[in-house]
Amino acid sequence: MNIKINKNTKTPEIEAALFDLDGTLLNSKEQIPVSIQNKIKEISKIIPVSIISGRIFSSVLEYSEQLGLISPQISDNGAIIFDPKLDNKIIFRKSLDSDIAYKVFELLDKNKFEYFSSAEGRTMDNTMSNKTSSNVNIITCFYEDARPYLESSDFIDTSKISLVHSSGSMEEEYISFMPKDVNKGVALKKYSRLLGIDQSKIFAIGDGMNDLEMLEEAGISVAMGNSVKEVFEVSNYATNKYEDNGTEIVLDWIIRGLS
Repeated sequence: MNIKINKNTKTPEIEAALFDLDGTLLNSKEQIPVSIQNKIKEISKIIPVSIISGRIFSSVLEYSEQLGLISPQISDNGAIIFDPKLDNKIIFRKSLDSDIAYKVFELLDKNKFEYFSSAEGRTMDNTMSNKTSSNVNIITCFYEDARPYLESSDFIDTSKISLVHSSGSMEEEYISFMPKDVNKGVALKKYSRLLGIDQSKIFAIGDGMNDLEMLEEAGISVAMGNSVKEVFEVSNYATNKYEDNGTEIVLDWIIRGLS
């Protein structure tokens, strides 16, 4: 049973904060409202604040720069960590097996499916012909497009990859082809070591299936009110839905504890 956050909820000791994007910071127009921006900036003046998202490097970089964040940022569902203090240098990365990446691209291109991908920070999508299958960190497409092939045992050796479900700001469903045993939880543990902050003092908030491992590893975990039920089951705390100011309630809660 998680604790519903309100004005009377005591804030635990937080030394770093990790925020999911879709369903948590972003509205349905894929924008971060100014009120949320301002509160994030206020918190980041006191403790490290980072985005942790299934979105690719270029997207996380854009939002982190908008927020003026200088701590390590996490993209590609945990397959990449980059450091704004080092000119956005990638300081941690995991890649798909190149043969598997090639096979996934081949299937998606043959069927003219939409997708996006990144390889060491380079953005690739279905409109490009000069893609590389080397050092690919993530390939993401619409779940309904890939579903029939995922059920076919001869499509891909799933023992060599991780398949991660997620949803976008407009509740669209995605499936990501990821390096084996890579997820947001693995990235959180690496983040903890990089910053020298105990996991018990790291805050994390999210709403989707790709947030589960992160919320299990974080010492202070919050489920958005719009979360899938599995997220509520692994989180210490819960807040309102995004559209009912759930994110701002949590930001105010953090600020109270840092004051």
